[in-house]
Amino acid sequence: MKSLVVIALGLLVGALPLVAAAQSTPPPSGGDLSIEKKQKRSIVLPKPSQDQIRSDADRAVSEYAVKQDPRSVAKETSPVKPSSRPDLDYDVKSGIQSQNVNKARQGR
Repeated sequence: MKSLVVIALGLLVGALPLVAAAQSTPPPSGGDLSIEKKQKRSIVLPKPSQDQIRSDADRAVSEYAVKQDPRSVAKETSPVKPSSRPDLDYDVKSGIQSQNVNKARQGR
């Protein structure tokens, strides 16, 4: 039984390099290399009609006329939103911090 396992193991170890050599890729031949560049397709959108351009411009003008307050445009486009709670306002927080700093200085 032991000899059968040793023989099978020997055949397996001997056959592995042959299988690996059969699967390896052949070396490249000479200097016959060709490089091909693939072209990307350009996407060209159709030109909008004059009626569509005019209606878009009229809509933009009407939206701008509704928003006459320049602060409303700044509020809508600003990434920083104002706090809904007045106790979290910057002035309130900085006032509380300065009071605490003054108290800590007087306590020394």
